[in-house]
Amino acid sequence: MGVTAMSMSKDSHRDKVEDAIREIRLMSSFDSLFSHAVAERVGMHQTDIETMDLLNTIGPMTAGQLSERTGLTSGATTRLIDRLERAGYVRRRHDESDRRCVIIEPVPENLDELSTLFQPLADGITGLLSSLDDVDLDRITDFMRRSNALVAGLNANLRSRPPTPDLQPSSM
Repeated sequence: MGVTAMSMSKDSHRDKVEDAIREIRLMSSFDSLFSHAVAERVGMHQTDIETMDLLNTIGPMTAGQLSERTGLTSGATTRLIDRLERAGYVRRRHDESDRRCVIIEPVPENLDELSTLFQPLADGITGLLSSLDDVDLDRITDFMRRSNALVAGLNANLRSRPPTPDLQPSSM
């Protein structure tokens, strides 16, 4: 019995999906490891670096919004903001429309060291993306937006559930 063109096409598509998933996982791992290396270089926590990236990319937000975006508890978020403020990377300011609300914003003039460490990555990604046509860029951007929304939702869901006792590391 011969292999039909349709089944070969399905197998080929499945292989392409598996290859793409593998590359996405590798990108995620390498990105995380790079953030960790930057964090070590400047004496920060990796979560601090990732949070700075969120603030620089999305913009200023309240502590509650930051907690929601990172999935950290309010106490952990306060400690994170305190660390970033002590390091001079963020400042707290009162919301002009609601003085009870505090906005966390990056301090751009103090981000030179971090920017210098991330610039080669930004330049490399810009070079890769610049080689693509507009249709491919639109597809990649759409995929990344949907992927980011998916991962953010999964992160929030996972952090909202109690830990699974069977999956906790045993103490020896």
